[in-house]
Amino acid sequence: MKRKPSAMALVAFAVCMVSYSGPMVKGALNAGASPLSVAFVRMLAAGLLLFPYEIRQCVKQRLPIRLSRREAVLTALAAAFLAGHYLTWITSLKGTSTFASVALVCTQPLFVALLGYLLFGDVTPRRAVPGALLALLGAAIIALGGAAAQDGEGGALGANLLALAGAVLMAAHWLTGREIRRSLAAEVYTPALYLATAALLALLLPLGGGLIMPLEALPYMAGLVVGSTLLGHAVFAYALSRVSAQVVSFALLGEPVGAMVFSMIFFGEVPTWPVALGGVTTLLGLGLYLAFAAREETQEEAQTCKAMKR
Repeated sequence: MKRKPSAMALVAFAVCMVSYSGPMVKGALNAGASPLSVAFVRMLAAGLLLFPYEIRQCVKQRLPIRLSRREAVLTALAAAFLAGHYLTWITSLKGTSTFASVALVCTQPLFVALLGYLLFGDVTPRRAVPGALLALLGAAIIALGGAAAQDGEGGALGANLLALAGAVLMAAHWLTGREIRRSLAAEVYTPALYLATAALLALLLPLGGGLIMPLEALPYMAGLVVGSTLLGHAVFAYALSRVSAQVVSFALLGEPVGAMVFSMIFFGEVPTWPVALGGVTTLLGLGLYLAFAAREETQEEAQTCKAMKR
C-alpha cells in the first residue's frame, strides 16, 4: 500500500518552495528583467496554468462561475492591491538584501490586524500585543540598518520602506479577499484574481518601458512560477485540508530564513549584522504574536461550540 506523505513533510516542502521566491526574483532582476515585467509574467503564467484545473473543479463541484457585480468589484480591488504588493516588494529587492526584504514583507499579519481593527473593528488579543511590538522593533532595526547602508540612489533605506509598503498592500489584499471568499469559491476566485492582476500590470507595462524580460531571466521566472507559486502555494492549499491554518502561519515564519540560505548559495549574499539582528527580532515577534492570536481564536471557537451544544 502506497503511503501518503505526512502533512508536516508537505508543509516543510512548501516552505522551502516559497522561500525560493525572493532569490528567484532577485536572479531575474540581476539578469536585466524589470520589476513590472517580473510581476506581470509571474501572475500571467500562474493564472494560465491554474485556469484549466480550477475550471474543471468548478464543473465537477457544480459551482457557479459567474461573478456578481459586488464580487467583480472586490476581485478587481484585491487584484489592484496584489499588483501593488508585487511592484513594491520586487522593486525593493533591487536595493536591499533578500533577507531584509522578505523579513519586512512578512510583517503583513501585523498590518492585517491594524487594518482589520480600523475597517472592521477586529480586536487583537492583549497577550499578542507584545509580540507585535517586538516585530515592529525588528522592522525598525532593519530600516535603520538600511539607512546606514544608504547610497546615492536612495539606498537600502528606501528599498526597506518599499518592502514595508508591500506588506501593507498585501494585508489590504488579504482583507479584501476575506470579504470575497464569504460568497465566492476559491476555485473561481483564484484564477480570476491572478488573471485580473496580470491585466492590471499589463496596462502599466507601457509606462515602465514595456516588457523587459531577457532570455537570461527566463530560467529564474520558470523557477519562480513552478517552484514558488505552484509547488509552494498549491501544496499549502492541499496541506490545509490536513493541518490547521495556525501551523501554516508558523511555518511561513521560516520563509525569510530560507530566502537568506538560498541567497547565500546562489548569490553569496550575506546580510549585515544589524539586518540579521532585526530579522531575527522580527521573526521572534511575529512568532509570539501569531501564537497568542491563534490561541485566542481557538479558545473562542471552543466556547462557541459549547454554547451551540447547549
